[in-house]
Amino acid sequence: MVRSPHALSTPLWISRELDTVADLTATLDTPSALLAWAHALPEPVICAWRAEDSGTRYVHVSATCRRAPLRGQLTAVLNAEHHRAFWSALLAEGDLAPGDEQLLPPSALLAAWSTTTPPPGANTTRITPKTLLPPATDRRDAS
Repeated sequence: MVRSPHALSTPLWISRELDTVADLTATLDTPSALLAWAHALPEPVICAWRAEDSGTRYVHVSATCRRAPLRGQLTAVLNAEHHRAFWSALLAEGDLAPGDEQLLPPSALLAAWSTTTPPPGANTTRITPKTLLPPATDRRDAS
């Protein structure tokens, strides 16, 4: 069993070809990544749902793939708790009750994403990286 995505790097690097037969799930950080998965997967099924116990909001995109290099069920899941504006724009009523789910057309993802992102050229706050300083040398590291 693979415990981390990084554990796959060596077998993939030394393999001549890759043909995976498995069900795969990817967790996503942004609605734009979810939109990219919906565009990349063949005949995606999109579902917004809330966990019954915790009430946590999720949106997933899934598809069955039957051709190399991936064969099986592929699913990408977004925890929508951190993207409430996207979640509200995605659903006609703006929310679901815990335990409920709603199938959505791919066009709903694009519509929700476009209403929650600034238009190109909009005056947005620019984040600049701070100057990186080398780590302090520990006495054990000093030569």
